[in-house]
Amino acid sequence: MATEKYADEIRFCASCAKMCRHVCTSGTITKSESATPYGRCLLAYYIENGQLEPTKEILDIMYQCTTCGLCQANCLLEYDIPKVVEKLRADLVERGFANENAAKLAKNVEKEHNPYGEPHSERFSKVKAAKKEKEKEKGNPEVVYFVGCTSAYRNPEIAEAVLRILDKAKVNYTILDDEWCCGSPILRTGYRKHAEELMKHNQRAINSLKAKTIITSCAGCYKTLKQDYPEQGFSLDAEILHASEYIQRLIDEKKIKLDKKVKKLVTYHDPCHLGRHSEIYDAPRKLLEQIPGVELVEMEFNRENAHCCGSGAGMEATYPEIANAAGSRRIEEAKETGAKVITTTCPFCKKQLVKVSGNGIEICDITELAAKSLE
Repeated sequence: MATEKYADEIRFCASCAKMCRHVCTSGTITKSESATPYGRCLLAYYIENGQLEPTKEILDIMYQCTTCGLCQANCLLEYDIPKVVEKLRADLVERGFANENAAKLAKNVEKEHNPYGEPHSERFSKVKAAKKEKEKEKGNPEVVYFVGCTSAYRNPEIAEAVLRILDKAKVNYTILDDEWCCGSPILRTGYRKHAEELMKHNQRAINSLKAKTIITSCAGCYKTLKQDYPEQGFSLDAEILHASEYIQRLIDEKKIKLDKKVKKLVTYHDPCHLGRHSEIYDAPRKLLEQIPGVELVEMEFNRENAHCCGSGAGMEATYPEIANAAGSRRIEEAKETGAKVITTTCPFCKKQLVKVSGNGIEICDITELAAKSLE
């Protein structure tokens, strides 16, 4: 079983003092002891040892987790509980125990190469700049922009902002003619074989271009391309950067200049995949400092202690009521700062926060703010 590697973590977690239970996203929302990291690891321990058979109730508990990593950030032994949850989900899927909504995601990805089930042939139809770029004469690009499913199908304004910045800097870039989902949504929900098919396709497509750098504006894509691809044996032959890091590089190299004033009182939401999972906290904040007129105020829970927006690891699709509660909590924390704008570096986070934001606060991606400030 995939969880055998984590037997010690499961055993120690099950007998720990359980401080992580007080910060768990789903545990604090559902008020269920079983839905805390301790509860999940205890169930995993019993399942691993054949003392418990999976049931629908257990399946629910295992999928009521965003794998946000806040438990690990508050674990004295720093055990990777999100990875344990992902591995147990994979074991359950292999044994035929599938969450119904997670299975729908997997079917969508298998059929159309995106979790939304949108036609693959229309992947970039909403991104006007992408159509223009695809019509350019291709050479050997220095940069590949991996757009990602959410920026392509749900938040094309993020991709538009990135492409505008790349054009302004005269970067020799391309997007993939046949980009598929990075694999993150189904990898997190236990469909490893499906994810490996996506990884194999994207690896071949990206490496064939021989680009020096891969950038993405999606925190989930970034974490997956940089960490999960090599872990699964699909290494990419290029430097991998988040868009916030790459835009800062363009500024440092004086290829672009952010001159226009964007007078905004802003708070920054750390995406789990970019923050706790990838330890990128400073780059987005440094970029915000480069934008004239932007004033940054931090939420009480920020950086490694930032609360999850609720949409990670398939939660938005599997248990939207929990995802919405988590997102609403984050909106209230942002409003407490007095900020008028929440900015983030993840299309999933933006989409989820917009959905629950109501009135009185604007949600935008950091690339949109940077694009507004271009001279």
